Amino acid sequence: MAIKFDAEDLIGELNTVVKTQLPYAGRRAMFELANIFRLEAWPAYAVNFENPVPFTTQGLFAKADGLKVTLSFDRDAPKGQDPARYLYPTSVGGGIYPTRFTKALRWRGIVPSSYVAVPFVEGTAVQAEVNQYGNVKPSFYASTLAGLARRGGLGGKRTKTGGYKYFSIPDNRSGTKLLSGDSSRFKGAGLRPGIYRVKGRQLDFLFGYETKLPTVTKKWDFEEFAEITASEVLPSLLSKALEEALR
Repeated sequence: MAIKFDAEDLIGELNTVVKTQLPYAGRRAMFELANIFRLEAWPAYAVNFENPVPFTTQGLFAKADGLKVTLSFDRDAPKGQDPARYLYPTSVGGGIYPTRFTKALRWRGIVPSSYVAVPFVEGTAVQAEVNQYGNVKPSFYASTLAGLARRGGLGGKRTKTGGYKYFSIPDNRSGTKLLSGDSSRFKGAGLRPGIYRVKGRQLDFLFGYETKLPTVTKKWDFEEFAEITASEVLPSLLSKALEEALR
């Protein structure tokens, strides 16, 4: 994506003296524009998303290089879960980005590669593990994976899981019996595909399985955001930089 602006279109006709200072003033204006994108414009825009986390509102990368500003979300993130990946579907519409949790279930051989795990947020068990942004806490995903690993005999760490035992329907790991041990008491109960936890007589449905990625509609346009922001602030930034250069 490239958006170009002409100095005279932004601030009017320039005389010869002013034009000699344009390269210097342009570089100053681009530096200020990058800061505005990163520190002001994007945080103000991102709050329009539903319960955005700080990693989203602070996730825009803006770098000035001469008369150019580069914008992106490509930056280091824990295990690749950066804003560039999870925001992309909402900017174009289509299938959502598979979560680390879904990838872990696939990698461990618990579910087929076409399966997607979706938290059952309507259930009280999951509701108790939702943070202030409306997202399931990372610790809940971790404890669920730890519980499934122990049941599957995969040598997972003995992470505390509150006395709960976990099972998945289906569970494609070799040597794992689908309805044995802790889940045998629920055989014939018509359990739908997903992940469950058991404690005594209590059975909690934690995650359901979808066989294809959920989709979202297009909610915003990155190029439109960049162009509108630049059009609004660049004229004043360039005019100010030229005035300072001509003093």
